[in-house]
Amino acid sequence: MVPSLFGPLVFVRRTVMEIETLGIVLGAVLPIYPVLFTIHQKIGKYDEIVEEFKKLRAEHENHKENYHAI
Repeated sequence: MVPSLFGPLVFVRRTVMEIETLGIVLGAVLPIYPVLFTIHQKIGKYDEIVEEFKKLRAEHENHKENYHAI
């Protein structure tokens, strides 16, 4: 069996195609990351506000029970 002379060239061509595909995918996805990061930060701030609201509500219930003697 004679070794193929084009074997390494096919591998290089395939690798270049994979790199081009990766470049296209990254080019499409990377611009979205700042938006996703901003959304993630806003969700985190929302979670902090919700936790603070839960604490205040529990404190209010405690004061209400003490005031109304329920």
